[in-house]
Amino acid sequence: MIFANDLTWILFLPTVGALAVMATPARWARWVALAFAAVVFGLSMAIFFRVAANGYNFGDLNHPADFIHTSWISFKAGNVQFNIDYFLGVDGLSLPMVILNALLTLLAVIGGWEKMRVKEYMALLLLLETGVMGVFLSLDLLLFFLFWEVELAPMFLLIGIWGYDTLKHGMPGRIYSAWKFLLYTFFGSIFMLAGILLLYFKLGGNTANMTYFTTHFLSGISPVFGWSWQLLTFLLIFLAFAIKIPMFPFHTWLPDAHTDAPTEVSVILAGVLLKMGAYGLIRICFTLLPGGIREFAPWLAVIAAINILYGAGICLVQKDMKRLIAYSSVSHMGIVLLGVSAAAAGFGGMAFRQAALTGATVQMFSHGLITGLLFFCVGVISDHAHTREIAVFGGIAKKMPLLATLFTFAGLASLGLPGLAGFVAEYITFTSSYQVWAVVTIVSVFTMILTASYLLWMLKRVFYGPFNTKWSRLLDANWREALPLVSLAVVIVFVGIFPGFLIRVITPALSNILHIVTTVGLH
Repeated sequence: MIFANDLTWILFLPTVGALAVMATPARWARWVALAFAAVVFGLSMAIFFRVAANGYNFGDLNHPADFIHTSWISFKAGNVQFNIDYFLGVDGLSLPMVILNALLTLLAVIGGWEKMRVKEYMALLLLLETGVMGVFLSLDLLLFFLFWEVELAPMFLLIGIWGYDTLKHGMPGRIYSAWKFLLYTFFGSIFMLAGILLLYFKLGGNTANMTYFTTHFLSGISPVFGWSWQLLTFLLIFLAFAIKIPMFPFHTWLPDAHTDAPTEVSVILAGVLLKMGAYGLIRICFTLLPGGIREFAPWLAVIAAINILYGAGICLVQKDMKRLIAYSSVSHMGIVLLGVSAAAAGFGGMAFRQAALTGATVQMFSHGLITGLLFFCVGVISDHAHTREIAVFGGIAKKMPLLATLFTFAGLASLGLPGLAGFVAEYITFTSSYQVWAVVTIVSVFTMILTASYLLWMLKRVFYGPFNTKWSRLLDANWREALPLVSLAVVIVFVGIFPGFLIRVITPALSNILHIVTTVGLH
């Protein structure tokens, strides 16, 4: 039964592909990985076009556009009953993330074509895709937690084995950063599991089904959490998402992980792994614990402003291009937090709160595209010049005109140039959040000046100005390296010019979430 559903294939085909890659001679392993990644991307787009052709109704948590739901694990230990459902589904909130994960994994396979130990590398990329897909597809909290943990192992190995050897604290940077990533994420996972189990047993221990919670627990048919229970459970689960986003002061793992990870792993890390935290914040904390997130909303707004300004400010002193882009992600994910906090507030017009949540969701998608393009560009420079230090370059646009053009394009998209995806997300978020958190938003908007400063400063020092003759033999990006760059640039332009197609996808899901937060009071 489960294999008759396309969501099962989207979830497990990457794992099948990983096994196939390991069973294939090295000279064919790349092509096998590429084929499986392409099929997964094709299946995700097939769902999109099928729903779009049938009225463009991508649904919400209670009415997913595509789903499969069956019993999976059920056992009793003493007086404790455990029920875990195999419940996968996509709606307007999750489908864009599924497509983004499939696209970036496909491009990461192309980008990692020349890696050493290519069989293991490609297999781990595909296993990572399964873990992330499971997070976006799961509609059962315990299943969600399972895939949240599955993602850790391949990412740990990809950074720890194929990362860079620059010494940090007396050990290779790849080892230090891999362990730091693992420990931070695992620390948050412990609290998330505690919060999920508290929610599960407090409500009778019958199911961890998210739709059940929204239709029974939140509607008052079953006993509803009081304010203290909601806030406690929210904080436990939120901590895991705050670390993954990453939210200040839990952000310190991210610059290290990016600096020492291979290029393609940085693309996946920034493009979709950070979105797991933001997605979980909206899908679980916002939807299932509306009282908790509403009470915490003012603090979330303040933290968002710190994320935005601190992340942008510290970029101004970075010497490594990869580290600079990593801190820029801290800043841009702060915009997601700002939109969520505005939507969760118990005041402000409903239209502005929904617009804020829409802007935050569009920012998740557009940031995945833009930061993926930025990291791919840095990867090309690193592979050709064997350094990422900004100060050693100068005028290399003369030798790398294609890369200079695409890198400049990515920088302009990141700073919010109108007509590109970044502008759409930031404009919607800031203008709507101003109606709820006026002072915080005014302070946060200052980041646009900082963003322009650090990005244009980096581009000028690397590509423009007097040519450094040290790089006279530098070669431009070849067609394989350029393919991921051009592909992402095209999508960034498309989303920037035609944002309506994405907004129409996510609107029904977000309207449902806002309805829940509005109608459920604090008890």
